[in-house]
Amino acid sequence: MDIVAGLFVSILELVVWLLWWVVFDALPTIFYFTAVAVLFAVTWGKVRVEFPKVMTRIGWTGFLQITRSGEDRVILSPALGVIVGFVIWAIIVSAAIIVHTYRP
Repeated sequence: MDIVAGLFVSILELVVWLLWWVVFDALPTIFYFTAVAVLFAVTWGKVRVEFPKVMTRIGWTGFLQITRSGEDRVILSPALGVIVGFVIWAIIVSAAIIVHTYRP
């Protein structure tokens, strides 16, 4: 019985670690690269997600910053890129749910 309990605890630890990794490492990376690709393609390079030359800390939120470069481009900080990527995926998932729900 101890072997089964130990195996169950090991599997549970693996699942919790995997969920932790997905939520805190993989998803922000996916959101960031989504924002980099989609914003660049949709705005034809006028809005980019990259590290600004000067980062200023804004309150408790971290390094959220929007700057304007000399070439009339808007540059979003990586933290804002993750937020924009999350919003893009939220819109995609919501649209898929709506389409699937109201399909005849």
